[in-house]
Amino acid sequence: MIASASNDPTGAQVEVATSADEREVRAVLDRWVRAIRSHDLDAVCAERTDDIVMFDVPEPIRLAGMGEYRSSWVQYFAFEGSREFQLQDLHVVCGSDLAWAHALLRCEGVPEATARLTVGFVKQDGAWRVAHEHHSGPAK
Repeated sequence: MIASASNDPTGAQVEVATSADEREVRAVLDRWVRAIRSHDLDAVCAERTDDIVMFDVPEPIRLAGMGEYRSSWVQYFAFEGSREFQLQDLHVVCGSDLAWAHALLRCEGVPEATARLTVGFVKQDGAWRVAHEHHSGPAK
């Protein structure tokens, strides 16, 4: 269940989580965004499953496992403006051991500044971990 929306510092509408699981999933995403902004590769890769799958905008479009996931972020950090990274219109749905979230993704330094993000979570040993990320850009 989602309570009323509030505004984040960027002016985007943000839903307020009402359950502990929703708050923790949002906290995982918040730590991830902060890690990307600071180019902290270890923190970007934290809270992911070892067998994470990511569908990304640039080639290769399908990445599997932590090694490929890490490499993609090293490449992203090379883009000018890669510290300008934010989620907007974040929506989270949680079950007992699976959750998903979707948002608009704003990142400068890439050809299209707005993309879509969908994230799948699994609960392992009581902690939410990202098992799947899907980044997609608008069709041209």
